[in-house]
Amino acid sequence: MKNILKMLPILLLLSFMACKKEKDNSTIQANELLNYQLVVTLQSPTNTNLRLVYFTQNGNEITATLEGLNVKKTQTVVIKNDSFTFDELGNGNTTYKFSFAKDANGTLSFKNVSFLNKADGSMSIEASYISKLSDVLGDFDILDYTYENMNGPYGLYFFKNTNNWGWWISANKGTYTKISRGAWKGTLDGKAYFALSIKENYKGIMRTFMLMKGEDANFYKFGLI
Repeated sequence: MKNILKMLPILLLLSFMACKKEKDNSTIQANELLNYQLVVTLQSPTNTNLRLVYFTQNGNEITATLEGLNVKKTQTVVIKNDSFTFDELGNGNTTYKFSFAKDANGTLSFKNVSFLNKADGSMSIEASYISKLSDVLGDFDILDYTYENMNGPYGLYFFKNTNNWGWWISANKGTYTKISRGAWKGTLDGKAYFALSIKENYKGIMRTFMLMKGEDANFYKFGLI
């Protein structure tokens, strides 16, 4: 009993420290993310990949959906200390942690984005984007958009009032299905593609780009013309 009494102050201190550590100092709420989309490009020595995270609301629950070329995963958003973690496979092996900052106007930005892939330690974040939905180009089935390839000789275009798209260099038509504002998945010549829109500063001007990941393992960046 005497030893237990001696240990009591230490136990109380550890309990206090644990409670203090678990305190949530968030300044943002999960529903604020409904106005945004998150994009991450990942790169290893042999591969570049693409991920999109968008948000929906069901009752009081905010849900995040992560999409890639062959990936779709949904989980509830839990904000802690202005951050939330997305577990792509649901087993802790591939995770993304998004940490946010908010300015005086209430606009969110990334404070930090971290990535862990236990199966491939060479994969890391190449770039990350947080975009307001109002800034993301959409409505592909209404407007006719043409894009130039920033890293090659050809671009792509969309056929007005259809769900068809194609390469400049080919008369073949592919099809696509929208998955979120400015984002789609489609096929062309038997190959699958996943693409999305971002805005980025290009030579001092904010310009709309489309990032695309192909089943052929290629990664493309196109600029809106």
